Amino acid sequence: MMHGEGRGVQRLRSQRGAALVEMAVVLPLFVLLVFGMMEAGWAFAQANDVRHGAREGARIAAVNEGDLATIGAEICNRMEIAPDANTVVTFFAIAPNDDGDGGRNAEGRIRVVTTSPGLTGIISGFANLSLTSDIDFRLEQPANGDADWWGDASDPATRSFSCAP
Repeated sequence: MMHGEGRGVQRLRSQRGAALVEMAVVLPLFVLLVFGMMEAGWAFAQANDVRHGAREGARIAAVNEGDLATIGAEICNRMEIAPDANTVVTFFAIAPNDDGDGGRNAEGRIRVVTTSPGLTGIISGFANLSLTSDIDFRLEQPANGDADWWGDASDPATRSFSCAP
């Protein structure tokens, strides 16, 4: 055995230990970054679905396509939100038309509120995130007797629809 061979083996062993320590430091940060990107993407997609549902509901309400249950169910069906999300659709009458009623050109608002559960559960900041979308619209067709969502803006609870989880 030559004089310097033992030191090379010791150096390799110490480098393996250094790589293990470096990985122990970097791996949690990398995992947090990856799961954070997944959670942020999931939250963005859920917010997009809520916005889409509110827009679709405003369009259906603007052309007077039915009562609260019909429009609310249609909004819930058009959103691809998490199955266990708690979603509530509320209708508001903002301003009547020039004649003072819910006729053509009267203005309304639809608010869709949901709680989005997190995707992975690793990052608690994304768990039970409250997502809200308000869409204002103008009636293109007069609100008839079936439009039970149109009415006094002082009591929005009477014009709320809850999507079944």
